[in-house]
Amino acid sequence: MNSKNILVISPHPDDLEIAMSGTVAKLIKEGHTVVSVVVTDGSGSTRSNNMSTSELVKIRKSEVDASSEILGIKNLECFRLSEVKSEANRKKLENMLSACFEKYNPVEIYIPHPEIDKHPTHKIVASTSIRILEGLVEKGSEPRIWCYEVWTPFEQYDRIEDITDFVEIKSKAINTHESQLAYKDYTAGVLGLNRYRAVFNDVYEFIDNSYAEVFIKYKES
Repeated sequence: MNSKNILVISPHPDDLEIAMSGTVAKLIKEGHTVVSVVVTDGSGSTRSNNMSTSELVKIRKSEVDASSEILGIKNLECFRLSEVKSEANRKKLENMLSACFEKYNPVEIYIPHPEIDKHPTHKIVASTSIRILEGLVEKGSEPRIWCYEVWTPFEQYDRIEDITDFVEIKSKAINTHESQLAYKDYTAGVLGLNRYRAVFNDVYEFIDNSYAEVFIKYKES
């Protein structure tokens, strides 16, 4: 199998880990280069009452560094934007994404779904990514866009990945984000969803105690 560059765009420091770290570990084992692009700095994340914004940002960066090391991600691009709602930061996002796309020339790009995902920051990042990619298509580059399941479960999907052999590493990667697990048990929640995907699907018959992640191939309407 030929190695390829793959970009995973995370609006927040833990979106890759929650949504598709099993698939990421699988792709890396297959010899592909996975580039993790983290858009925001986590300053808007849930925090303990006595934690300053600067302390939270440092913690969130250390968490994503640790999870990337666990998964074997060698290329980590952190944009460190505080938010993407303002016009100034949206322009910065466009410029940074354009530079990343040009630098890595990915064959595949993974984003949240721009319509299905209910998180406003996810929607902005996904829509911005697609708009830039449409410009690349005009220049002759046409990477495949996959949408991952993170904030809002999909009713239907185009692809299912067996991550049974990588569920332990996925759990470890999510668990590095201790600052957020103190608020909500993302590990239990998403692994429950991954287990559900393996059991209740019409595509493959998985063995017992299997886990899966699902994706939608983005298509313009």
